[in-house]
Amino acid sequence: MTISLKDRVLLGELFYKNGDCATIALKKFWSLKCLRSGSGPMTAFGLKKMIDKFEESGSFDVKCGRGRKAIASTSVEDVATALQEASSSALGTCSARGISRTLDMPVSTVRKILRNILQCYLFKIKHVQELVPADLLKREAFALQFLARMEVDNAWPWNIFWTDQAYFHLQGPVNTQNCRIWARENPSQMQPLPLHSQKITVWCGFTAAFIVGHFFFEEIGPSGSITCTVNGTWVMNLFCETSSF
Repeated sequence: MTISLKDRVLLGELFYKNGDCATIALKKFWSLKCLRSGSGPMTAFGLKKMIDKFEESGSFDVKCGRGRKAIASTSVEDVATALQEASSSALGTCSARGISRTLDMPVSTVRKILRNILQCYLFKIKHVQELVPADLLKREAFALQFLARMEVDNAWPWNIFWTDQAYFHLQGPVNTQNCRIWARENPSQMQPLPLHSQKITVWCGFTAAFIVGHFFFEEIGPSGSITCTVNGTWVMNLFCETSSF
């Protein structure tokens, strides 16, 4: 945060009026500017340095050439080239720190170039179901069979029995991507989690006319109840044991 010439003069006056004490001068400056204590744009050490320069030069003006320097066009070209080379990897991943190490350039400069000049944004890798070549043929065959049956009976899709399952953690871990704590200081909040947390499998089935479930599945292991995967055998046993089917 830069300090205007008017505020520099005010700080100088407060410094000399309070026995050359930088701490008292800053406190009175914060009070006059309605700033929270310690949140001002200058520290006591910085104020003393400013006074020393004033006594040497006789002016509170900032020398020409001070402040943020413009980013060279060659640096922008180097970062753009490094970004293109890093993006050609298997997953297309790259990082500002990696480019910084490659180019021997400050990571803050790399981030400024990526965000402000090259207009790049951070994106996450999305996980999707892997498909093998045989899956494409199966999907095509299912789609053709589905359309053929609909030509015979338009109400046939109403007889399809859809199923799904989900796993719920019993310890209730916090989603750190969505949970945020607003505070003046870091509360260093932690949530201990076991290496293998206990989960429970919940299964549900439905058609266009009714819903079946939900059912909880678990197996008895050496250490107690453990979660299990719902497969065709589980579903067939459920059908046989449940009279509603």
